[in-house]
Amino acid sequence: MPPSTSLETHDAHSDQGISRRTSVAATLSSEKTANLETKSENTTIDNNGMESKPTRKNNLVLTFGGLQIALFLAALDSTIVSTALPRIGSDFNQMSIVAWVATAYILTFDAFQPLFAKFSDIFGRKWILIFGIAIFLLGSVLCGAAKNMIMLIVCRAIAGIGGAGIFSMVFIIIADLVPLEKRGSYQGIVNAVFALSSVFGPLIGGSFTDYVTWRWNFYINLPIGAVALALLVFFLHLPVPKGNLKDKLKRIDYVGTLIVLAFATLFLLAMNFGGQTFPWKSAAVIVPLVLTGLLVALLIFIEGKVAEPLLPPRLFKSRTISAVLATNWFFGMTFFSMVYYLPIYFQVVREDSAMWSGIRLIPMELLIAVFSTIAGLFISKTGIFKPLLPLGMGLLTLCVGLISLFGQDTSFSEIYGITVIGGTGLGFMFSSAIIALQASAEPRDIAVVTGLGNFSRILGGALGVAISSAILNSSLAQDLPALVPADVVQNVLASSEYVRHGCPPEYVQDVLDCYLDALRLIWYVMTAMCGVGFCLSLLVKAAPILKADQKQQTAADAGRANTDKENHTIVATNNKVETHSTFNNCEAHPDHVKEGVIVIDMQPPSKGQAAAHHQHYDNGANLNKRN
Repeated sequence: MPPSTSLETHDAHSDQGISRRTSVAATLSSEKTANLETKSENTTIDNNGMESKPTRKNNLVLTFGGLQIALFLAALDSTIVSTALPRIGSDFNQMSIVAWVATAYILTFDAFQPLFAKFSDIFGRKWILIFGIAIFLLGSVLCGAAKNMIMLIVCRAIAGIGGAGIFSMVFIIIADLVPLEKRGSYQGIVNAVFALSSVFGPLIGGSFTDYVTWRWNFYINLPIGAVALALLVFFLHLPVPKGNLKDKLKRIDYVGTLIVLAFATLFLLAMNFGGQTFPWKSAAVIVPLVLTGLLVALLIFIEGKVAEPLLPPRLFKSRTISAVLATNWFFGMTFFSMVYYLPIYFQVVREDSAMWSGIRLIPMELLIAVFSTIAGLFISKTGIFKPLLPLGMGLLTLCVGLISLFGQDTSFSEIYGITVIGGTGLGFMFSSAIIALQASAEPRDIAVVTGLGNFSRILGGALGVAISSAILNSSLAQDLPALVPADVVQNVLASSEYVRHGCPPEYVQDVLDCYLDALRLIWYVMTAMCGVGFCLSLLVKAAPILKADQKQQTAADAGRANTDKENHTIVATNNKVETHSTFNNCEAHPDHVKEGVIVIDMQPPSKGQAAAHHQHYDNGANLNKRN
């Protein structure tokens, strides 16, 4: 900076929108982004010639809208089929494997989370997101046109791959665009959308199933996805990593990618086979579990040898990151089990339609959205996230324990009161978990740790659904034969709709009692799992949300200390800043002076002035903070 400047010069400098913040430097401006290289979270890029503020604001609104629509679709597809499963299983006469319609999507949706997170570091965020939306829409079309159960399951797996690209990229792009200290507010809104779509899924799916056809649960993605695709193609502008395709392909951890896909698939196969298709002690269950353990051990060894590992081992050396990932696992188990098996309680035990089984969850949905947003705002204002995790898991554990008390005559007011407790806990968890991970990770690991957070929660969710399905089917297969004829047992196991629409009246009560016992067993197991998650959440340590800014502040303080040693003193008064030096340290300061005149005084101040200044401004720590 020259020895003198003026208000006009400073205002022009500020209007250019130069950012010294801690997020990845990514601009929504349509100019000068093609040649920018993707940086780590605390990289600064000086963008001269940015668009005017109104244009950038409009682009931000449209881009954020596109991201939210895409996230809504991906999360919606995780749960939209939950209320349609009984009808789908009955239409194809394959109720025994209908749970795979949900599990296949969750499996690929989860397994590809860390893959896409790492690929975005190599190929760029935008094009990974566009690729994910395209694959998701292709899978949705094929699901709607499915001719049999196997085709539907395979196509759901394809849609899950696309959903993984969408889900991981939305959270990573938000982390790129928004500084950590402000990210809580945005993540609160994002998580509210995710939570709403996850729990509104059963309502929307039930409505289509009852009044149109279950195939529209998949076709509905096409027009909405097209809108999201158009918004993101035209209004999302992010830096693209430099390098040719050959060099980028060399950076991929192929071995780690294959191992992650293999162990996730084998683990979930074992969970779905156990107690249903094969006995738990059969080779078909034991072998996949043994192979899963061996592959995890191999992954740990391989990742320590790779230049750019898919899952960097250094992440798991952090107690907070490991604790949050483990907590997320049990959180996902409980959350997805509630979303899938509460509607079954309403439909089978309470004789609700598919649509009404979704409506019953609306109070919980609203509380999730409200408290997810509140938690995000709280984190942004206070920088505190640690107590929110055990608070959320504690409320969720209480809720699931109370759900186990549900019977045939439980009042709906009691049901709503219990589920809103869970909604409050879920809201706290959604916002605090991802911020805890990002605040505890190094800037270069933000994308990977974000993908890992989603990976752990959704893999836990897939495990939770598989365990719940195994408990339900095993319990019914064990209890029903002693009470009803064999043909009734087979029909009940083949379709839950048979209980209310086909079962002989003299056997209905016995079947309902068995269903209630099976569902209670699910909630007992999930209460224990959620309790483990609560204990793990207590291991999370606090981390500074403004960590990167604090580093800049420390550098600025050190620079001012050196200036003091050289008897260069800065005097600040209201709208006037005077300095003896050439103000070389201004670039290290985290905030620019918003207004006022910068005047260079080449005469050193008196001792009284210097003493008054340091006393008032705490040794220069709050130089640019206005009263």
